[in-house]
Amino acid sequence: MVHTSKHKERSFEETSRGSLVQHDGSREERHRILAKSFPLKLAMWDFGQCDSKKCTGRKLERLGYVKSINLTNKFKGIVLTPSGTQSIAPCDRELVQTLGISVVDCSWAKLDTIPFAKMKGGHDRLLPFLIAANPVNYGKPFKLTCVEAVAACLYITGFEKEGHQILGGFKWGPSFYSVNKDLFEKYSKCTDSKEVVTVQNEFIKKCEEEALQRLTNLNIVDDEFGLAINPNRKFNQIEVEDEEDDDSSEDDDEEDEDDEEDDGEEEEEDEEEEENEDDDEESEEESEEEIDSEEEKRQYREKKEQQQQKREQRTQQKAEQKQTAKPAAATNRKKYGK
Repeated sequence: MVHTSKHKERSFEETSRGSLVQHDGSREERHRILAKSFPLKLAMWDFGQCDSKKCTGRKLERLGYVKSINLTNKFKGIVLTPSGTQSIAPCDRELVQTLGISVVDCSWAKLDTIPFAKMKGGHDRLLPFLIAANPVNYGKPFKLTCVEAVAACLYITGFEKEGHQILGGFKWGPSFYSVNKDLFEKYSKCTDSKEVVTVQNEFIKKCEEEALQRLTNLNIVDDEFGLAINPNRKFNQIEVEDEEDDDSSEDDDEEDEDDEEDDGEEEEEDEEEEENEDDDEESEEESEEEIDSEEEKRQYREKKEQQQQKREQRTQQKAEQKQTAKPAAATNRKKYGK
């Protein structure tokens, strides 16, 4: 293990922190230069509800991409607002190019306090289903920041280069495009707002079906014996391992008792069969003495041989059944914990 002094560790941290600040500073300086030649007009109503250090709208303003306007000012271009009645669509490209885009910079937690009705705009629009990639609301649908909202509008209306440019001013910015790339491609191929909404609804429905299927695959169904099935364990491992160890001796004793009972029952059955066979033989001998003719004696002997063969077959079948019954009984006792 290499030991370093506190001075060296502190100097390393300061150097790393300084390089990060320098990198961020160089990024901002580069975007200030690029913003001067940005071809589209971007505006913002700022209600001062967001953290100035995390507010993407204010950073866009510092970089020179966005201009703040008062509530009394009217914006003639596309206004991204929850009060809109239709979705942004590729057919709005000309409006974006000639009149620009405006957003509302406010907190999602204080959305009800915003006087959207007082904002005068020529073309109010809604954004379709998109997933946020900002550090505050990453992975949440619709919870977009100002820069994400403007970039989404640019991507859908065909200004992909400009969308990449404004997202490039943020370290996490490019991830917003990668997360929603498939949706941007689908939305950009639509012709009007209705088609955009249709694509959105189909995507949401597909996500719901996939989520339901994942939940269905995790369901645990009871078996025919009423025992809960754990998919992570084998069927014969349902019992807790500690309980199996404690009950192993009891199971062995029960198996021995069952085996003794089975043996006793088998001996009783064998004795009954032997008594029945002796009675049959005695009755057959008495009937043979009563027969006088040779032909009748021959027929009687053949019948007797056939009966003897049948008895031997029955005895053999019973012996085979007994041999197979013992392993099956032991398996069932282990299987169901008896």
